[in-house]
Amino acid sequence: MSEIVFNAPITSGDLQTQVESMQTTLASLNQQVIILQEALQERDQKIKDLEMRLSECKGVKDKEKLHTDNTLTIVGVLINLYKFLFPPGKAA
Repeated sequence: MSEIVFNAPITSGDLQTQVESMQTTLASLNQQVIILQEALQERDQKIKDLEMRLSECKGVKDKEKLHTDNTLTIVGVLINLYKFLFPPGKAA
């Protein structure tokens, strides 16, 4: 960020020169304000983009949590068949 420089007051009684000096200082300050506003808008946009990405990522993760895979594998089917044919707790 650039430094704001105020023009030192002129000791001479030339009022016109003092007014011009103050106008120059005011223009410089005004330009700094504009630059800061633009930087702030850019950062606000980046924040909004990041928040949108985060909400999208959370949405995908939430959908993944809601969707559980209930399909059985071959091994799962064999285990369930074994449990059905030989129930636990019964002595053979």
